[in-house]
Amino acid sequence: GQDEVQELGVEAITSVLLSWLHDAAMWQIRADTVPRGSTSNSVAQDADKGLQVRLHIYDVSQEEGIQRVNRILAHTYAPLKLGGVFHAGVEIDGHEWSFGYCPSETRSGVGCVKPKQHPQHHYRQTVVMRRTKAKPDEISKILSDLIEEYPGDDYDLLRRNCCHFADDFCRRLGVGGIPGWVHRLARMGASLDNMLQSAPQLRDRVYG
Repeated sequence: GQDEVQELGVEAITSVLLSWLHDAAMWQIRADTVPRGSTSNSVAQDADKGLQVRLHIYDVSQEEGIQRVNRILAHTYAPLKLGGVFHAGVEIDGHEWSFGYCPSETRSGVGCVKPKQHPQHHYRQTVVMRRTKAKPDEISKILSDLIEEYPGDDYDLLRRNCCHFADDFCRRLGVGGIPGWVHRLARMGASLDNMLQSAPQLRDRVYG
């Protein structure tokens, strides 16, 4: 019985690690095949192809300790990033949108700031996503839906945070998901939390 509990733990941890490797490999393929930046000439040529979407990534809070950890786990210039404690916002049409906690049930957690200038977090880098083919009225509808679907009191550090919102927003804009390393730590934490929550139930079934 005890061996089965231990085996579950090993299998769960292995699954998390394999997920990390898969995400890392898939993002590296995307980085190698999709142009992430653009020159001034290409900006002029692509002006009629839709609005540019950018993902702005911050170290959570202004704490130097968190910035130091993030530099170790996901250095800005490292070709392969492990993850970190990040805040993320999506810029489109000169506005940066993100999701955060609010204790009120009647207020949305979605907010807007000037790009790269979130007052609560330390800006670290930008990932240039693709251009969206969504029209202005479609973008307005997407934002309206997100404001309704992301109330402030629904924020969850591991399962529904700013990075989940950014990924959802980017996908709805049709520019693909955000890099896996940006919210990998939260996903790993959620997987481990699920494993720990299921362990007592498994023990009851094994020993009960």
